[in-house]
Parts: sequence; C-alpha cells; structure tokens
Amino acid sequence: MMHVLLITQYFPPEIGAAATRWGDYVNILIQKGHRVTVLCEMPNYPLGEYFSGYRREWVKRETISPKLTIIRSFAWANNRNSAIKKMGHYLTFMVSGFIHALKLKNYDILIVSSPPLFVGVIGAIISKIKSIHYFLDIRDIWPDSVMVLGEVKTKWIFNLGKKLESFIYKSTHGYIFSVPGFKNHFKKNYPDQLKKPMINLINGVSNSFFDLAKKYDRKPEKRFTVLYSGNMGLAQGLEHVIKAAGILQKYPIDFKFVGSGVRLNVLKNQTKKMGLKNVVFFPVQTKEELIKTIKRASVCLVPLKNDPLFQNAIPSKMFEYMACSRPVIVSISGEVEKILKKAKSGSIAVSEDANSIAKSILYYYNNRNEIKNQGKNGVMYIKQNVRKEVLISHAMEKIQNAYYNKPS
Repeated sequence: MMHVLLITQYFPPEIGAAATRWGDYVNILIQKGHRVTVLCEMPNYPLGEYFSGYRREWVKRETISPKLTIIRSFAWANNRNSAIKKMGHYLTFMVSGFIHALKLKNYDILIVSSPPLFVGVIGAIISKIKSIHYFLDIRDIWPDSVMVLGEVKTKWIFNLGKKLESFIYKSTHGYIFSVPGFKNHFKKNYPDQLKKPMINLINGVSNSFFDLAKKYDRKPEKRFTVLYSGNMGLAQGLEHVIKAAGILQKYPIDFKFVGSGVRLNVLKNQTKKMGLKNVVFFPVQTKEELIKTIKRASVCLVPLKNDPLFQNAIPSKMFEYMACSRPVIVSISGEVEKILKKAKSGSIAVSEDANSIAKSILYYYNNRNEIKNQGKNGVMYIKQNVRKEVLISHAMEKIQNAYYNKPS
C-alpha cells in the first residue's frame, strides 16, 4: 500500500468534473487500503463564494480518518469573470499550495491534477526539491484549449504558457490521462516524453453513484424534457442549444439548464431576447438533486465547440447520464462518438449546429421507446466498461510498477 499526496485545486465539497474525479478516486483508494493526503483550495468553486463552514483563511487541516487528510489552502474566491480575477484565483492557490506542500513529509508518490497549469508548477518544484516520484494527471490540454476558446488572445502570453507547459512536462516521471487521445498531443509536440509511463484513467462512474441512482429513481416528466447540466462556459457552445430550443418552440418540449459558468448570463440574455418560454435555468445542484433531475429528463445533452482540440474529449457528464439510464445527444466527434456507438445509448449531432441538435431531439420526441431502450443500453455499458473502482485499480497497479522500478 502507498501513501499518495494528491494536489488538485478543486475537491469536494466543490462540485464539477474536476472535484468529482478525484473525490471519488480518493475514496476508492482509501477503501483499497492506501493512505491519501489531499492538498486543495478552500472550497469556493464554481460560485466564487466560500462554502458553508469555510472562510477566507490561510490553511485548514481536516483529518477525516487515519487514511485521509485534507489540507485546504488559501485561494482568492471570486466569480472569475475577468482575466485578472481568473489569474488571481489560480496564482493565489499556486503560491499558498506550494508553501504548504513544502511542509508535507513521508509520502511515497505525488500526483498533481491539471488544469489549471499553475498547479503543475507546484509539483514540478516540489518533486525537484524532495526528489519525489511525480505523476501529472492531465484533464485538459493547457494552454492550447484556452487559446482556442479565446480566453488567451495575446501571442506572448500563449508562448509563455507553452514554456510553462514544457517546464512542467520535463519535471514529471509519468502521466495520467483522463482522455487516452491526449497521447497524440505528446506525439506531435513532445515526442521526447513518450518514453515516460503514460497511464489512462478516464472519468467513469463509481459504485456510490449507482447506489444513489437506484435510491433516487424517478420516472421522466410527462412533458418531454431536454437537460444540460454542468459548466456553462466557452467550450460548450450552448448558444446553439438555445437556438435549437427556438427551432422547437412549437413543440411541447422543455429545455432545462442546470449549473453556472462564465456564459450563464449571456445565455439567459439570449433566451430573453429570443422570447423563449421553453427554456429554464436552475442553479448548481447537489449530486443527489442532480441525479433526480437527470432521472426526470427525457434526453440529455453533451455539447462541445467544433474544434480539433476537443475531438478526443470525453466529458464525464455523459457517463453519469448513461448511468441514470438516459440517452445522450452528443455534438462531439472522435472518442465520444466511438463510445456512444458501441454503447448504443445515444445519437450524434453536428457540433455547433442548432438544426442538427433539434433534429436529434425530435427523433427521441417521436420515438419514445428508444429512450427506454437506449437508457438500458447505457447502464449496461457503464457497468461493464467504466466502473471507477476497476479503472483506479488498474491505474494504481501501473503507478506502483513505475514507482518500484524507478532508477535508484
């Protein structure tokens, strides 16, 4: 058994794909006998306000059990609606996290989850100072993705980000990929890194999620309901879903958006400007409430912008929708398309194409039996292929093998 130090900016009680990823995997590691210390930010994401029971303070240490310690480090909590606020949020955690990481001792291996890329800086420096084995968990390719989304428009800032990326990559002893296709990024840009261990650990579904899905089972609403839940940011292209809602105004179809993000107000204004009565927005929900909401939906959406960088993306929300026995309409090509076709649990719409999205929705509206059939297919696929307990076990075997075979 190993003592793992995990550094991740986002961690429960925060919600979202990043926090859920390691929140679940940490619990499973503990169940399997490992000891874990987590260094994360003071909970404030995604609303930019400190969660109940937390406040603006330098550090808070929580001993959850003999095998789990959580060290919550200062980060500037804000709505991140400007470049300065967003950078401030990242950099304050990088500085405070680095200082607190220096004080930690007696762990076997370091895992750092990125983005933000600045968290990787902590791992790069700590691993050199302490000569510790360091794995970088990559959930997204930075700074390329923020350049594509227009969050970085200045060339010199992008080039600086690439130098930072290169520095971090050179310091690692191995990689953990949430998307297997990320390896193509290294083949193209960092071929020298291919000799290092590259371990796949996709975002699956945990046994505890299945238990909640069973506990909170609900029948779909009588009125046909289309659901999107999660981050309403630049990458999702949700304005095209709003346009699809406009196309389908004459049908008794409701569109529910659950979550928050930098594009939330833009989407609300678009809905108001179009005079849509079939679109409703709901705030961020707890996991239990979100499961109930998914269960009440007829179909669920997983959209992304049309860019080659996102072709290998595998949004974790897709697996959660499938685990809740709901068909998924995906507007992404690449890895997700292969999974959905194999699972026979959804359909593919053209990315950023409102007409294509509307057409896919109408298919399910006119073929209600497919909702039930594809829903069952999705549950079966998840149980057989992407159980988090199995995924993390395989990943840890490879991590341990790399650790015990490291150069002395």
